This record gives sequence, structure tokens and C-alpha cells, in this order.
Amino acid sequence: MYIALEGVDTSGKTTQIALLKDSYPEAIFTKEPGGSTLGAQIRQIILHQTNQTDTLAPKTEFLLFLADRAEHTAKVIAPHQDKLIISDRSIISGIAYGASIPQAKELNLFATDHIIPDVVILLQTDLSTLTSRLAQKSHDTIESRGISYLLEVQEALKATAKDLGCQLYIIPASQDKAAIHTQIKQIITTHQ
Repeated sequence: MYIALEGVDTSGKTTQIALLKDSYPEAIFTKEPGGSTLGAQIRQIILHQTNQTDTLAPKTEFLLFLADRAEHTAKVIAPHQDKLIISDRSIISGIAYGASIPQAKELNLFATDHIIPDVVILLQTDLSTLTSRLAQKSHDTIESRGISYLLEVQEALKATAKDLGCQLYIIPASQDKAAIHTQIKQIITTHQ
């Protein structure tokens, strides 16, 4: 079973992945971008552009994400489909973050050979929580686009999961991390 943990930056995906590793030691844990050797290099390029002159053109950034997604699917997702796979982001993010590109859905499906998550768990944040969490950290390239942008992406994440026919669960990210963890485990148990 392929489970994608989705949500905008600071929603708590990384924290929940760390907690899930203790609960599911037999699972394959991965992330996008960066779940493959090539992906780790692409992640550095995209998320850590150092100044305005290094900023990637939107199409370039999108195509780098697609390259990561294709490599990740071929090397991590496809070979382990008989196991429990828990991924920090997936094709859902690829389409949602690339919503301004008309062919985003088709190109992402091409990159994944039409492999999509069986279950999508969206950690949904609200304006207050997002504002507070972003104020407590330095921002990568994506986070620097602002709160309004991230809230638009969050809506696109929900719409994309529904459009692709994934089983979608929404958990409020403002809850205590232990409560969120318990809910995620219940969802996994339901589908195993």
C-alpha cells in the first residue's frame, strides 16, 4: 500500500514521518523531492537557491520536480509496491504546486507511469497555525512565496487527490502531534 502524507510547508509532515518510523519499522519511508540519489541533488537545487539571480524559471523548477518524481517512482515506489510505502509528498504535490502549468496533471502522470497513492493523508493547516509556524523558521524558496500562496496550494492538494481518485483523509494540523499520529495510525490500520 502506497500512502502519501501531504500538506503545505510547516504542516507537520516531517514530524509525523519520524513518529511513523518507530511504529512501522518494516515500511519503506521516502520523500519527494529527494527520495532517490538524483532526487537529493534536485532537492538542493530547488529549495536552496541562494539569491535572486539563481532563481529558477517556473518551467525549469517544474521540470526538475518531474525528473525527481520519475526517478523516485522508478527506483523507490514501483519496485516496492508489495510493501507499505509511506511518502512525505507525492504526485499530489507535483500537480498542486504546478497548478499554473496547464499540462501539470498529464506530465506528472507520465512521470509516475500513472502510479498514484492508494491513500492520501492531508495535514490541513489554518491561517493562524501557518502564520505562527512560518514566523518561527527561516524560509526556503517555496515558503518565501507567502502564506496566501501556501493556502492556495493546500486547496489544490485536496482537489488533486479527489480528482485522481485517491482515498483522501484530512487531519487538522493544529492538533497535538500525538493526536495526529494516532489518527494516522488508525487510517493505516483501516487500509492494511
